[in-house]
Formats: sequence, structure tokens, C-alpha cells
Amino acid sequence: MSLFQSALDFLAGPGSLGAASRDQNDFVGQVVELGDMKLRIKRVIAEGERRPAAR
Repeated sequence: MSLFQSALDFLAGPGSLGAASRDQNDFVGQVVELGDMKLRIKRVIAEGERRPAAR
């Protein structure tokens, strides 16, 4: 995503279309460590639900 688009999304705020689901997720904005890498969660690309394992 370009810097310009990121700035527009920020200015539009959480009420804008598309930004609402992204801003409501607790993981967005967090930094996670994977091995020796630190990664920042920028957006939600998919959501799902856990299902019980089949027996």
C-alpha cells in the first residue's frame, strides 16, 4: 500500500468503508516475533472460526 493511501486511510478514520473491520481487530498494530524477525500486523486479510477436530 502506498504512503499516500495509508495517509488517506488514517485521515478517513474508523468510520470509513473498509477500515472499520481492520480497526476493530485486536491484532492490528501489534508486533509479533517469528524466529529472529519482528513483524507488525498491518491489516486483516481473512477471518474464520475454529471447528472441532473430526473424530
